[in-house]
Order: sequence, then C-alpha cells, then structure tokens
Amino acid sequence: MKPLKPDTGSATVDAVLHAAHRVRQAADAELRTLGLSLSSYKALRALEIEPCSMRALSEALWVAPRTVTDIIDGLEKRGLVERGTHPQDRRVTLLRITGAGSVQLRSARLAVERVHRASVAALTEADQKTLVALLERIGLARSAGAASIAAG
Repeated sequence: MKPLKPDTGSATVDAVLHAAHRVRQAADAELRTLGLSLSSYKALRALEIEPCSMRALSEALWVAPRTVTDIIDGLEKRGLVERGTHPQDRRVTLLRITGAGSVQLRSARLAVERVHRASVAALTEADQKTLVALLERIGLARSAGAASIAAG
C-alpha cells in the first residue's frame, strides 16, 4: 500500500509534513535494528550533554512526562540510563547516560547519520542550505504568528 500523504489544504505544508514523516520513519526503522526508537535515541542524546531531571527531559523532547517515564524505563532496563538523586535536591530524580548507553549512542548516531545523508542525497549543498533557511523562516513565521495571536 502506498503511504498516504497529508492533506491539510496546503501543498507546501503537506510536502513539509510528508518529508519530515518519511525522514523520521526511516531513522526510526534504522534505530529499531539497534534496539532503540527515535524517542529513546533523542533521550540518550540529551543525556549525553548533561544529566537532567525527568521534567527537564520532558521539556527538551517536547513530550509528556508520562512518555519520558516509559522511555527511561526501557533504557534503564537495558542498562543504558540510570536514575540517581540530585546533588542539591533529593526530591528530584536525576537521569544519567551510562557507559553502555554512550557506546549504544555512538552506533545509533552513525545509523542516523546514514539515514540523514540518504534523505538529502538528491539535494546539492546549496539546495540543502536553501532548504534549511526556508524551513527556519517557516519556524520563525509560526513563532511570530503565535505571538501576535496571543497579543491580539
């Protein structure tokens, strides 16, 4: 069955959504061969930067706290993440990537980089820079539009 494209009424928005979905789908499929999901990969990447609380990780990943709990439970069972106490606030659970998690993340990063390269292989370097600039403008326009709606 051919994948359905979004139909929002805007060919431009539909193309952006469809392309993003296809890239996410390909990355997720590649990560699943390593026993990860795209969400767990993003969690490991965030924890590689610095240990953080469940709430901070939820905000960084733009997902509900319950979703972070599920992600972390799975990563912890595999020994890729550990929970610990916060040095200044013992009420806060601090999440840390483990050594095994760092090793897994290196493999996952290589897999995702292959997907990303394949996803934009048909674009020249100049095309890629133009696309990034255009998508950033869309993001900025959305932010400005939301601010004006809130102010209006």
